[in-house]
Amino acid sequence: MTDKFKDISIGLIIYILLGVMGVLLLPYASVSKESCLKVIKLYCGVVFWILRKSFNIKVIVKGVVPGNSPAIVCSKHQSFLDVLILLKVLPEPKFIMKSELSWVPILSTYARKIGCVNVKRNDKRRSRHALKEAITKEAQNQSGQLVIYPEGTRTIPGHMVEYKKGVLVLFSSLNRPLYLVSTNAGVAWSKTGKFKKNANASINFLEKLIYSKKDGHNLRYIKNKIEHDSQKLYEEEVSRD
Repeated sequence: MTDKFKDISIGLIIYILLGVMGVLLLPYASVSKESCLKVIKLYCGVVFWILRKSFNIKVIVKGVVPGNSPAIVCSKHQSFLDVLILLKVLPEPKFIMKSELSWVPILSTYARKIGCVNVKRNDKRRSRHALKEAITKEAQNQSGQLVIYPEGTRTIPGHMVEYKKGVLVLFSSLNRPLYLVSTNAGVAWSKTGKFKKNANASINFLEKLIYSKKDGHNLRYIKNKIEHDSQKLYEEEVSRD
């Protein structure tokens, strides 16, 4: 089996499995949010097993993972893999996700069940409105870890883009702990669908910030912390070749 054919085949298996497990286990997942999360975490575990057996890709989680209390998670985003890792390790994850995904069958059903929030990336007015709705909803919800990708899209390992201000709005409005997360997951499974053999797909819970007007944590601080460590993880993985 050629490398390219294997990449395509394994990618298809993973996405087909998403649909198959999603449909077959939907009756159970529909019972409650807790049962829905169990199905999601089961899927993540199966995917990790497939990646381990097919490419010897290992998932590594560093740092202190948030407990099951209200929190915001601000993470670097490079791959579908880093999404799966957060879904697996966070006790009660929910994501701020692009509105295009709200039209994807099965995936959108599960996303709504666990409390994900849709934001239209290219419409600032609608994005602000959705963010306000999310803040109002979250202020009344005393559980769950809300994941936001400050870049708004996947980036190539070693590259960076500007961070959006939404994370600061959430942080100051909800007054909840903010966890900064770095990753090199795009090395193991790139946004183009290529897998890297014997890779370590890492995410690192770098720092827990508590909101205070005096501390003055700004977007530059958040970006520097996440990007610096993501670059470090990337260089460590590349150096293993």
